[in-house]
Amino acid sequence: MAIEWFGSNDKIGTASFYSGNITLNTIASVPFEFAQRVQVGLDDKKNVVIKPISKEKTQNGELDEHTIYRISITKTYVRISSVNLMKKISKALNIVLDKRPVKYDTTWDEIENILTVHTSK
Repeated sequence: MAIEWFGSNDKIGTASFYSGNITLNTIASVPFEFAQRVQVGLDDKKNVVIKPISKEKTQNGELDEHTIYRISITKTYVRISSVNLMKKISKALNIVLDKRPVKYDTTWDEIENILTVHTSK
């Protein structure tokens, strides 16, 4: 008899977009537990992508400091706070952001080391 076990990796992460921040739920925030900052961008399908940046990479000067954002990490979520970033995302995706969140599913790509927020759906 073949059995397929259900694992905790089957859970889907969620990113909530507000006018001033992106909040990642517990599932989506796991890859960021050792990050100090992040880079945020859009892929060719208009999905938002978020890349964790370590303290070492932040300090070595390889990255343009204007392309990285600070993050707040708690046990239950990670938050990227930037009104300017959210205005850019809102314009690029043609969505209205306010106090009520716009929620999207996320997936983690271990090879590319990025979290994809599926905003193109």
